[in-house]
Amino acid sequence: MQPWSPLRRRGFSPPANPLSLPVPLTAMAHFTGCLSCGTELVYLEQAEAMTCAGCGREHQSNARCAGGHFFCDACHSGETAEVIEQLCFDSRETDPVAITLAAMRHPKVKMHGAEHHYLTPAALLAAYCNLRGEPEERKRTLLAEAKKRAAQVPGGTCGYWGTCGAAVGTGIFVSLVTGATPRSKEPWALAQAMTSEVLGTYAKLGGPRCCKRNTWVATLTAAKFARQRLETPMKARGARCEFSALNPDCHRQECPFHPRTGPDADGRAEAMVS
Repeated sequence: MQPWSPLRRRGFSPPANPLSLPVPLTAMAHFTGCLSCGTELVYLEQAEAMTCAGCGREHQSNARCAGGHFFCDACHSGETAEVIEQLCFDSRETDPVAITLAAMRHPKVKMHGAEHHYLTPAALLAAYCNLRGEPEERKRTLLAEAKKRAAQVPGGTCGYWGTCGAAVGTGIFVSLVTGATPRSKEPWALAQAMTSEVLGTYAKLGGPRCCKRNTWVATLTAAKFARQRLETPMKARGARCEFSALNPDCHRQECPFHPRTGPDADGRAEAMVS
């Protein structure tokens, strides 16, 4: 049996469902675009009341597909968070980028989506705990708390709020390992510094967004931050992207992770955050 590949999902067509009825989550198999029909998402300037095709609940949202389907963040990424949590808990890898790539190959992790807001801190926490020999109980506790915090960051914040959820995820990572609170002094400052470094790199790269690229940029930046500011020898190597064919907004050769110009060839990704 051939290993799963994101490209193999593209030929799957789930059964048609009327927009007024919830779509069974087990029927979804689209790696990019709408979970129900695979068409491109449409982003609105103003949020509207929409009924989730997964759970049937009404939410305010700025995004739906061209066919009219809308899925809330819980239905889009809910089960995926548990997959990411378990994968990161089980991993003994010390390179957080390698952990993200392993998770991205799982069929539950889509091309784009709020699951990357949790994947970023989860991979960093896993690598951090593995490097420092943290007890499994602490590793489990940190991953669970990161999941709760990341779940509060909705999809689309990169465009609508001016802060990518993966960047926020690096702040969650630093906040958790330093014990930061709103009243902390140095830990509070470290969490802000972490997020701002990632956002500065995003601004240089430009849009449109790519959740894979943003996750890797955030993770590489956080690994460098951990070495310099957290006294943790976290090393990470930029990934060679396996998903560019699935992203209609791919930056292609302008992306430091693109297979034709990626870090394995010229070290662009590492240089970008050095």
